[in-house]
Amino acid sequence: MPDQLAPETAYYLHRSALTLALIGKGVRFPPGPWLRVADATVEPWLVEELVHDLFPSLRGKASFALLLTDFDVFEFERLQVRARPAKRLIRFRP
Repeated sequence: MPDQLAPETAYYLHRSALTLALIGKGVRFPPGPWLRVADATVEPWLVEELVHDLFPSLRGKASFALLLTDFDVFEFERLQVRARPAKRLIRFRP
């Protein structure tokens, strides 16, 4: 959902990034597919339990992010880039 804004404050899940996030209304989504999983009124521990029940493979692997401003999203994206392993350049000799 690049350049799309969250229609309401809610919990969203990005399965490939292994991230559960509370994203504020009107805040830009970080790149990738985000799935709305619960309203903002639900307690965080209940949302985490719900995600683990729906996606058992994420148990103990997903991180949590609080993205209530565009600056939060910028910092989240910056940390995601730093966390990715660098690609190695392999040179073959002729």
